Amino acid sequence: MPLLLNLLMMKVSYAYDPFAELDREVKLLAMDDSAEFEQWYAEQIQEFNQWQQAYSADWDNKQKVSIQKWGDTKISSPNVVVVYDEQHNARTVVDLAKGEIAVSYLLSAEEEKAEALVVEADTVNAVIEKNAKLFEDIGVNQPKKADPATIFVEEIKVEPTALEEVKRDVEAQTERQMSQLDIFSAEKSTMLSEKKKKQVIVEQKKQIMKQEEKRVYALEQELVKQEKKLKIQPQKIVEYKIKIPKSSLASRANQYLPAIQQESTKRKLSPALVLAIMHEESHFNPKAKSYVPAYGLMQIVPTTAGHDVNKLYRGKDKPMRSSELYDPNLNIETGTAYLKILQSRYLKGIKDPRSATYSVIAAYNTGSGNVAKAFGERNVASAIKKINSMSSEEVYQHLINHLPYKETRNYLKKVSERMKIYDSKSNSTM
Repeated sequence: MPLLLNLLMMKVSYAYDPFAELDREVKLLAMDDSAEFEQWYAEQIQEFNQWQQAYSADWDNKQKVSIQKWGDTKISSPNVVVVYDEQHNARTVVDLAKGEIAVSYLLSAEEEKAEALVVEADTVNAVIEKNAKLFEDIGVNQPKKADPATIFVEEIKVEPTALEEVKRDVEAQTERQMSQLDIFSAEKSTMLSEKKKKQVIVEQKKQIMKQEEKRVYALEQELVKQEKKLKIQPQKIVEYKIKIPKSSLASRANQYLPAIQQESTKRKLSPALVLAIMHEESHFNPKAKSYVPAYGLMQIVPTTAGHDVNKLYRGKDKPMRSSELYDPNLNIETGTAYLKILQSRYLKGIKDPRSATYSVIAAYNTGSGNVAKAFGERNVASAIKKINSMSSEEVYQHLINHLPYKETRNYLKKVSERMKIYDSKSNSTM
């Protein structure tokens, strides 16, 4: 029985690496098995896509629940932590990007009639106290106690901007899914022709785009239904908001600075680069998780960046586990190692250090293959020749104008700007 047929019969689980068998055996595969290999490759790309879609479905379900109960679309993301308290019919939202904590709970009919603000403040404070460990884990100070003068009682409303926010979020997720598909396919296969690989990827991207339309429509319908329901049955909510001190961001960054400096020195990278990426990816939230899914401070995807670092630096031919990536030190070690892989392996040969940095930042988000596409090339080597013929400023502007995905163009802008801020601070206490 041909080796490829054996591979096809093996059970593949995305809790591990779907390409592990291929990576170990690829040198033994015969080219006359190319039809079987093409089928196997297509199945793996499809399964990876389904794996991503499963996380999107979970995100959509959480959005649906939030709309139905709270009239909004606030759910956890890398920069936002949302925790529910069924005992108090409450919700705590820690928005690290906005620098705000909101503690809310739904009023019962009896409470609405009583309007006892002291009791309401007591409930809010009970929720805050219950979440003490949450605030500690995230790295923000526990909010001070609420008093009747600092809480608000108002009716739940579906904001006019809710649909636009949903569209924006789903569009960003769609781009990230397609970007991860590009990374997964480019870094895991060398056997198929570019034409055949492109056919497989294009088909999967079409499915992602179709799914985007369905997802937006379904969530739009939920918003419309909730708006109608609230007109017939108004629901009041108690809310207490408090600003997170601006010093909190620097405090969280300082907590990880020793590990950042250690790993940056080891990999010969700028600490400012690591800090800027970590800021953009998670706002220094070690428990961050995205819908990709990516985990931890530097938002590592287990099956792409995590697998590459395991294979090239740790001698393990398998992806990382989410539990490992929630370990801040291991996450920083992995993120910096992956930056080094991008710099010295996938994008090796870029002469100008600033041009190399811009390219690495973009590749961290979207893969080296899409950096090559930005320069009109299918392979990175050809793109590097073009990069080396340009000034660093020309490279930056070209990437901003031609990277395939809007998310990556914005990512490059933000990380580059934050690097300037951190550059003067990374070698001293912030």
